[in-house]
Amino acid sequence: MVSEKAQEVMDTVRKEVAMANFQELLSQINKKCFEKCVTKPGTKLDSSEQTCLARCSDLYQESWNTVSNAYLRRAQRENVGL
Repeated sequence: MVSEKAQEVMDTVRKEVAMANFQELLSQINKKCFEKCVTKPGTKLDSSEQTCLARCSDLYQESWNTVSNAYLRRAQRENVGL
């Protein structure tokens, strides 16, 4: 059995990893979508840039979720086999 203190540490580490993953997701969305959608940076975004950024962001998040879920399912299957 895992002690209560050890469980708290593992929970804290999991939360920190989740936060780091979320920050990486936001960083990648900003970088990739900005490069794709904003061809002439200015003082404000026009409507086509706003639409492009919204769609790009949605697709990137959807892809991230699909990959993450597939990874988790695979990891769970491999752990069950242990």
